[in-house]
Amino acid sequence: MITIGFSSHRAEIIPFARQIMEQHQIIVLEEPPHPNFADMLNGNLSIADYLMEIDIEFPEFDRLMCNEARRLHQKEKKLLQIEPYLERLLNIHEYFADGMTPEDVLNMADLKAVYLAEKSATGALINFYARSMEKDFKQVIKSVKAFATADARRSNLRSVLRAKEIATLDTTKKIYVESGYIHYPLYRYLLHNFKGNQNIRAVYLMQPVFRKLGCKRRNMGPGDILTLYYALNLTIKKDLANLLAARSLIYTQLIETQEMLPDHSNMTPHTSDEARVNRLMDRMGYEDCKTIYSEIRFKNRHDSLALVKS
Repeated sequence: MITIGFSSHRAEIIPFARQIMEQHQIIVLEEPPHPNFADMLNGNLSIADYLMEIDIEFPEFDRLMCNEARRLHQKEKKLLQIEPYLERLLNIHEYFADGMTPEDVLNMADLKAVYLAEKSATGALINFYARSMEKDFKQVIKSVKAFATADARRSNLRSVLRAKEIATLDTTKKIYVESGYIHYPLYRYLLHNFKGNQNIRAVYLMQPVFRKLGCKRRNMGPGDILTLYYALNLTIKKDLANLLAARSLIYTQLIETQEMLPDHSNMTPHTSDEARVNRLMDRMGYEDCKTIYSEIRFKNRHDSLALVKS
Protein backbone atom coordinates (compact mmCIF):
# COMPACT_ATOMS: atom_id res chain seq x y z
CA MET A 1 0.00 0.00 0.00
CA ILE A 2 1.18 3.51 -0.84
CA THR A 3 -0.15 6.51 1.07
CA ILE A 4 0.49 10.03 -0.22
CA GLY A 5 0.25 12.53 2.60
CA PHE A 6 -0.60 15.92 1.14
CA SER A 7 0.21 18.91 3.33
CA SER A 8 2.17 22.16 3.50
CA HIS A 9 5.63 22.31 5.04
CA ARG A 10 4.67 23.89 8.33
CA ALA A 11 5.51 22.97 11.93
CA GLU A 12 1.82 22.54 12.70
CA ILE A 13 1.49 19.47 10.49
CA ILE A 14 4.02 17.40 12.45
CA PRO A 15 1.53 15.73 14.86
CA PHE A 16 -0.71 14.79 11.92
CA ALA A 17 2.20 13.47 9.87
CA ARG A 18 3.60 11.52 12.84
CA GLN A 19 0.36 9.63 13.31
CA ILE A 20 0.26 8.38 9.74
CA MET A 21 4.01 7.83 9.21
CA GLU A 22 3.99 5.45 12.17
CA GLN A 23 1.77 3.11 10.16
CA HIS A 24 4.29 2.67 7.34
CA GLN A 25 7.63 0.92 6.93
CA ILE A 26 9.13 3.14 4.22
CA ILE A 27 8.96 6.94 4.49
CA VAL A 28 9.63 8.92 1.31
CA LEU A 29 10.55 12.54 2.02
CA GLU A 30 9.95 15.33 -0.47
CA GLU A 31 13.54 16.51 -0.69
CA PRO A 32 16.64 15.77 -2.76
CA PRO A 33 19.21 13.32 -1.36
CA HIS A 34 21.88 14.81 0.88
CA PRO A 35 25.21 13.04 1.49
CA ASN A 36 25.01 13.66 5.26
CA PHE A 37 21.43 12.51 5.73
CA ALA A 38 22.45 9.10 7.05
CA ASP A 39 24.87 10.67 9.55
CA MET A 40 22.09 12.95 10.80
CA LEU A 41 19.73 9.99 11.20
CA ASN A 42 22.34 7.98 13.09
CA GLY A 43 23.21 10.88 15.38
CA ASN A 44 26.75 11.18 14.02
CA LEU A 45 25.88 14.71 12.86
CA SER A 46 23.77 17.13 14.86
CA ILE A 47 20.48 18.30 13.40
CA ALA A 48 21.66 21.91 13.70
CA ASP A 49 24.82 21.19 11.70
CA TYR A 50 22.87 19.20 9.12
CA LEU A 51 20.35 22.01 8.60
CA MET A 52 23.19 24.50 8.09
CA GLU A 53 24.16 22.53 4.99
CA ILE A 54 20.78 22.62 3.25
CA ASP A 55 18.50 25.33 1.93
CA ILE A 56 15.59 25.68 4.36
CA GLU A 57 12.59 27.99 4.23
CA PHE A 58 10.87 27.07 7.49
CA PRO A 59 13.56 26.31 10.13
CA GLU A 60 11.26 24.98 12.85
CA PHE A 61 9.45 22.65 10.47
CA ASP A 62 12.74 21.26 9.18
CA ARG A 63 14.13 20.85 12.71
CA LEU A 64 11.01 18.99 13.85
CA MET A 65 11.01 16.81 10.72
CA CYS A 66 14.62 15.86 11.36
CA ASN A 67 13.66 14.87 14.90
CA GLU A 68 10.80 12.77 13.52
CA ALA A 69 13.12 11.20 10.95
CA ARG A 70 15.55 10.19 13.68
CA ARG A 71 12.77 8.76 15.81
CA LEU A 72 11.39 6.74 12.91
CA HIS A 73 14.89 5.56 11.99
CA GLN A 74 15.37 4.26 15.53
CA LYS A 75 12.13 2.29 15.09
CA GLU A 76 13.74 0.68 12.01
CA LYS A 77 11.65 2.58 9.49
CA LYS A 78 13.42 3.15 6.18
CA LEU A 79 13.67 6.85 5.28
CA LEU A 80 14.38 7.92 1.71
CA GLN A 81 14.91 11.34 0.15
CA ILE A 82 13.31 11.21 -3.30
CA GLU A 83 12.92 14.39 -5.33
CA PRO A 84 14.68 13.83 -8.69
CA TYR A 85 13.66 17.19 -10.15
CA LEU A 86 15.32 19.18 -7.36
CA GLU A 87 18.27 16.80 -7.37
CA ARG A 88 18.85 17.48 -11.06
CA LEU A 89 18.29 21.21 -10.58
CA LEU A 90 21.04 21.23 -7.93
CA ASN A 91 23.30 19.40 -10.38
CA ILE A 92 22.60 22.05 -13.01
CA HIS A 93 23.57 24.83 -10.58
CA GLU A 94 26.78 22.97 -9.74
CA TYR A 95 27.62 22.56 -13.42
CA PHE A 96 27.11 26.27 -13.99
CA ALA A 97 29.34 27.04 -10.99
CA ASP A 98 32.01 24.87 -12.61
CA GLY A 99 31.87 26.95 -15.78
CA MET A 100 29.50 24.92 -17.95
CA THR A 101 27.11 26.75 -20.28
CA PRO A 102 23.37 26.27 -20.91
CA GLU A 103 24.30 24.62 -24.20
CA ASP A 104 26.35 22.04 -22.30
CA VAL A 105 23.41 21.27 -20.01
CA LEU A 106 20.99 21.02 -22.95
CA ASN A 107 23.19 18.25 -24.34
CA MET A 108 22.66 16.17 -21.19
CA ALA A 109 19.52 14.12 -21.74
CA ASP A 110 18.66 13.68 -18.04
CA LEU A 111 19.00 17.42 -17.30
CA LYS A 112 17.53 19.03 -20.42
CA ALA A 113 13.84 18.76 -19.47
CA VAL A 114 14.48 20.13 -15.97
CA TYR A 115 16.52 23.03 -17.32
CA LEU A 116 13.84 23.98 -19.85
CA ALA A 117 10.99 23.68 -17.32
CA GLU A 118 12.84 25.81 -14.77
CA LYS A 119 13.83 28.38 -17.39
CA SER A 120 10.23 28.68 -18.59
CA ALA A 121 8.80 29.08 -15.08
CA THR A 122 11.48 31.57 -14.03
CA GLY A 123 10.97 33.59 -17.21
CA ALA A 124 7.21 33.69 -16.64
CA LEU A 125 7.74 34.81 -13.05
CA ILE A 126 10.10 37.60 -14.11
CA ASN A 127 7.56 38.70 -16.71
CA PHE A 128 4.87 38.78 -14.00
CA TYR A 129 7.03 40.98 -11.78
CA ALA A 130 7.55 43.36 -14.70
CA ARG A 131 3.84 43.44 -15.58
CA SER A 132 2.82 43.90 -11.95
CA MET A 133 4.34 47.38 -12.04
CA GLU A 134 2.06 48.41 -14.89
CA LYS A 135 -1.42 49.91 -14.64
CA ASP A 136 -2.98 47.61 -17.26
CA PHE A 137 -4.72 45.05 -15.02
CA LYS A 138 -5.53 42.76 -17.96
CA GLN A 139 -1.83 42.41 -18.74
CA VAL A 140 -1.08 41.63 -15.11
CA ILE A 141 -3.76 38.91 -15.14
CA LYS A 142 -2.38 37.54 -18.39
CA SER A 143 1.08 37.27 -16.82
CA VAL A 144 -0.34 35.50 -13.74
CA LYS A 145 -2.00 32.87 -15.95
CA ALA A 146 1.19 32.49 -18.00
CA PHE A 147 3.19 31.82 -14.84
CA ALA A 148 0.55 29.38 -13.52
CA THR A 149 0.76 27.49 -16.83
CA ALA A 150 4.56 27.30 -16.73
CA ASP A 151 4.51 26.36 -13.05
CA ALA A 152 2.00 23.60 -13.79
CA ARG A 153 4.32 22.14 -16.43
CA ARG A 154 7.21 22.27 -13.98
CA SER A 155 5.09 20.68 -11.24
CA ASN A 156 4.00 17.89 -13.56
CA LEU A 157 7.59 17.11 -14.51
CA ARG A 158 8.50 16.95 -10.82
CA SER A 159 5.65 14.51 -10.24
CA VAL A 160 6.52 12.38 -13.28
CA LEU A 161 10.15 12.00 -12.21
CA ARG A 162 9.23 11.35 -8.59
CA ALA A 163 6.54 8.79 -9.43
CA LYS A 164 8.96 6.92 -11.68
CA GLU A 165 11.50 6.55 -8.86
CA ILE A 166 8.91 5.69 -6.21
CA ALA A 167 7.63 2.94 -8.50
CA THR A 168 10.98 1.14 -8.10
CA LEU A 169 10.55 0.72 -4.32
CA ASP A 170 9.67 -2.49 -2.49
CA THR A 171 5.89 -2.41 -2.59
CA THR A 172 5.58 -5.41 -0.30
CA LYS A 173 6.15 -2.81 2.43
CA LYS A 174 3.76 -0.01 3.37
CA ILE A 175 5.07 3.21 1.84
CA TYR A 176 4.34 6.75 2.97
CA VAL A 177 5.06 9.58 0.51
CA GLU A 178 5.38 13.18 1.70
CA SER A 179 3.97 15.68 -0.81
CA GLY A 180 2.88 19.30 -1.04
CA TYR A 181 -0.72 20.07 -2.01
CA ILE A 182 0.29 21.51 -5.36
CA HIS A 183 1.78 18.17 -6.42
CA TYR A 184 -1.53 16.29 -6.48
CA PRO A 185 -0.72 15.02 -10.03
CA LEU A 186 1.76 12.68 -8.30
CA TYR A 187 -1.23 10.57 -7.28
CA ARG A 188 -2.31 10.22 -10.90
CA TYR A 189 1.18 9.37 -12.12
CA LEU A 190 1.62 6.70 -9.46
CA LEU A 191 -1.73 5.18 -10.44
CA HIS A 192 -0.54 5.14 -14.05
CA ASN A 193 2.86 3.62 -13.23
CA PHE A 194 1.40 0.80 -11.15
CA LYS A 195 -1.42 0.12 -13.64
CA GLY A 196 -3.91 -0.77 -10.92
CA ASN A 197 -1.59 -3.30 -9.28
CA GLN A 198 -1.09 -1.29 -6.12
CA ASN A 199 -3.42 0.22 -3.54
CA ILE A 200 -2.64 3.95 -3.64
CA ARG A 201 -4.49 6.43 -1.48
CA ALA A 202 -4.31 10.20 -1.09
CA VAL A 203 -4.65 11.63 2.42
CA TYR A 204 -4.90 15.31 3.34
CA LEU A 205 -3.15 15.49 6.69
CA MET A 206 -4.93 18.64 7.84
CA GLN A 207 -8.41 17.50 6.78
CA PRO A 208 -9.74 17.35 10.39
CA VAL A 209 -8.68 20.98 10.83
CA PHE A 210 -10.10 22.00 7.43
CA ARG A 211 -13.42 20.47 8.43
CA LYS A 212 -13.44 22.21 11.80
CA LEU A 213 -12.65 25.59 10.21
CA GLY A 214 -15.20 25.09 7.44
CA CYS A 215 -12.56 25.38 4.73
CA LYS A 216 -13.34 24.93 1.05
CA ARG A 217 -11.18 23.39 -1.66
CA ARG A 218 -8.68 21.86 0.81
CA ASN A 219 -7.95 25.41 2.02
CA MET A 220 -5.81 26.08 -1.06
CA GLY A 221 -5.27 29.63 -2.25
CA PRO A 222 -6.65 30.83 -5.61
CA GLY A 223 -3.22 30.71 -7.27
CA ASP A 224 -2.70 27.06 -6.36
CA ILE A 225 -6.20 26.21 -7.55
CA LEU A 226 -5.50 27.84 -10.90
CA THR A 227 -2.19 26.00 -11.21
CA LEU A 228 -3.87 22.68 -10.45
CA TYR A 229 -6.46 23.30 -13.14
CA TYR A 230 -3.62 23.57 -15.64
CA ALA A 231 -1.55 20.74 -14.12
CA LEU A 232 -4.49 18.34 -14.27
CA ASN A 233 -5.47 19.50 -17.76
CA LEU A 234 -8.94 20.41 -16.55
CA THR A 235 -11.21 22.61 -18.64
CA ILE A 236 -11.52 26.04 -17.08
CA LYS A 237 -13.64 28.89 -18.36
CA LYS A 238 -11.80 32.11 -19.13
CA ASP A 239 -13.84 34.09 -16.59
CA LEU A 240 -12.98 31.65 -13.79
CA ALA A 241 -9.30 31.62 -14.74
CA ASN A 242 -9.26 35.41 -14.71
CA LEU A 243 -11.04 35.51 -11.35
CA LEU A 244 -8.62 33.04 -9.75
CA ALA A 245 -5.67 34.97 -11.16
CA ALA A 246 -7.11 38.24 -9.84
CA ARG A 247 -7.78 36.78 -6.41
CA SER A 248 -4.28 35.33 -6.27
CA LEU A 249 -2.85 38.85 -6.58
CA ILE A 250 -4.74 39.92 -3.46
CA TYR A 251 -4.18 36.63 -1.62
CA THR A 252 -0.39 36.88 -1.84
CA GLN A 253 -0.57 40.37 -0.33
CA LEU A 254 -2.63 39.20 2.63
CA ILE A 255 -1.22 35.81 3.56
CA GLU A 256 1.45 35.47 6.25
CA THR A 257 4.63 34.17 4.62
CA GLN A 258 6.84 34.08 7.72
CA GLU A 259 6.92 30.87 9.72
CA MET A 260 4.36 30.85 12.52
CA LEU A 261 4.69 28.37 15.36
CA PRO A 262 1.84 26.51 17.08
CA ASP A 263 1.02 27.50 20.65
CA HIS A 264 -1.77 26.87 23.16
CA SER A 265 -3.87 29.68 21.72
CA ASN A 266 -3.68 28.30 18.16
CA MET A 267 -2.16 24.95 17.26
CA THR A 268 -2.60 25.52 13.50
CA PRO A 269 -1.75 29.20 12.86
CA HIS A 270 -0.93 28.87 9.16
CA THR A 271 -4.03 26.86 8.37
CA SER A 272 -6.16 29.35 10.31
CA ASP A 273 -4.55 32.30 8.53
CA GLU A 274 -5.09 30.72 5.12
CA ALA A 275 -8.71 29.97 5.98
CA ARG A 276 -9.33 33.59 6.99
CA VAL A 277 -7.78 34.97 3.83
CA ASN A 278 -9.61 32.46 1.64
CA ARG A 279 -12.92 33.53 3.17
CA LEU A 280 -12.08 37.11 2.23
CA MET A 281 -11.19 36.00 -1.29
CA ASP A 282 -14.47 34.14 -1.74
CA ARG A 283 -16.32 37.44 -1.36
CA MET A 284 -14.29 39.22 -4.04
CA GLY A 285 -15.20 39.44 -7.71
CA TYR A 286 -12.88 40.32 -10.57
CA GLU A 287 -13.68 44.05 -10.47
CA ASP A 288 -13.23 44.08 -6.67
CA CYS A 289 -9.75 42.63 -7.09
CA LYS A 290 -8.91 45.12 -9.83
CA THR A 291 -9.86 48.05 -7.61
CA ILE A 292 -8.16 46.77 -4.47
CA TYR A 293 -4.98 45.63 -6.23
CA SER A 294 -4.22 49.16 -7.35
CA GLU A 295 -4.53 50.27 -3.74
CA ILE A 296 -2.57 47.57 -1.92
CA ARG A 297 0.19 46.39 -4.26
CA PHE A 298 2.79 48.62 -2.57
CA LYS A 299 1.40 48.25 0.96
CA ASN A 300 2.52 45.85 3.68
CA ARG A 301 0.42 42.88 4.80
CA HIS A 302 -1.07 44.63 7.83
CA ASP A 303 -2.25 47.66 5.88
CA SER A 304 -3.47 45.50 3.01
CA LEU A 305 -5.56 43.37 5.37
CA ALA A 306 -7.08 46.44 6.97
CA LEU A 307 -8.04 47.86 3.59
CA VAL A 308 -9.58 44.62 2.32
CA LYS A 309 -11.61 44.15 5.52
CA SER A 310 -12.93 47.72 5.45
